[in-house]
Amino acid sequence: MEVTRTVPVKLSVPDDREADFHQTIEQFNHACNYTVQHGKNDDGYLICNKSTIHDKVYHDLRDETDLPANLCIRAYSKAIEAMKSTVADWKKGNSRPLPRFDEASAVYDKRTVTINDRSATLSTINGRVAVDYVLGDYQQSYLDDDDYEKRMGTLHYREDEDAFYLHIVVKKAVEERDGDRVLGVDLNLKNVAVTSTGTFYDGGELLWGQNHYFRVRRSLQHKGTRSATQVLRRLSGRENRFVLDRLHTISRRIVDEADAHDCAYIAVERLTHIRERMDNGNDRVKRQLHNWAFRELQEMLAYKASEYGIRVERIPPAFTSQTCSKCGHQSSANRDSETGWFECNECGYSVDGDYNAAKNIGLKLLTVPSGKRPDGLGDGHLALKSGMVNGNGEYTADDSSSSDRESTDKPTTSVVG
Repeated sequence: MEVTRTVPVKLSVPDDREADFHQTIEQFNHACNYTVQHGKNDDGYLICNKSTIHDKVYHDLRDETDLPANLCIRAYSKAIEAMKSTVADWKKGNSRPLPRFDEASAVYDKRTVTINDRSATLSTINGRVAVDYVLGDYQQSYLDDDDYEKRMGTLHYREDEDAFYLHIVVKKAVEERDGDRVLGVDLNLKNVAVTSTGTFYDGGELLWGQNHYFRVRRSLQHKGTRSATQVLRRLSGRENRFVLDRLHTISRRIVDEADAHDCAYIAVERLTHIRERMDNGNDRVKRQLHNWAFRELQEMLAYKASEYGIRVERIPPAFTSQTCSKCGHQSSANRDSETGWFECNECGYSVDGDYNAAKNIGLKLLTVPSGKRPDGLGDGHLALKSGMVNGNGEYTADDSSSSDRESTDKPTTSVVG
């Protein structure tokens, strides 16, 4: 598999060249918007063919802006991708406005940026600008890894920091991990994630943070002043970074856990209609669900797992919270909707409901019909806290453990996100 990473690197821009960067970004967005407005055929339909768009807008962009030729090409190419997405939505019957570009960013390729280990040069409206990097350990670990090829980058301006960043795209090939062991992961509100090995990633801090930012936003919106609007903009950036930082930490720990248990797969539930499934009618819960980043967490899991050759598989979530992971009995009465506790009314197995669901999610991947299983899964085994179980319910203890199966079914570890 090919692993792609985007490494955000802060730039040390000479004071006398900052205006060149600002104007380059502004004109790049203008070129994107110009392409959308003029990239139509005689019948008024959007043109999504690159060669046709080139003939229609390229020379105009050279006249309309001071951008070098290759940045003009990157601008109309970015616009085309957005136009294709819009047309695809229209064909599905979804209402969607024409793309509009106003983010403080511009896309660069190998012809417009030269990326070195500690510096770069970027094309602007006023020639090339040489910049040094302001690096942390995270950025250095990728830039110094010779297995990664530096491909392209996107120039960003962060208003809240008054700083420019170059988001560098790096790629390398990674072999998929051999083996058939699976880690099951359940996502929820109270517990951001729970694994089949009994690790809980508490969502309390995330919920507190989102509720805090919600109250601050509401107060500022009521003021409605210009200064309040400016603070709201900065607040949005801080909230996003707050959430993403914690999701990055949680996803990294889950992948580390999968690696420690020698798992080749992480099983998660498909997110279709997850908000409807969790909705309990409470307005506060509805707001929290709307803001909850289930998809972002899954994407981070897949992103980080790929570095280890671990694959993330999405399975249908039906009945994972109602089915007993020990005896397989399924009943809506098995789980208490108030407390979230699970107690099987067939065999009496009693355990935290999210933990039971995490095991069921992993077991579902193991019981996929053989012709539809991921390549290499084979019969498969689910990783537990001590040992593993296969799709037929046959338990095998780890050589290093003397615990019986019942002890592996009791989660003991709690990790705060």
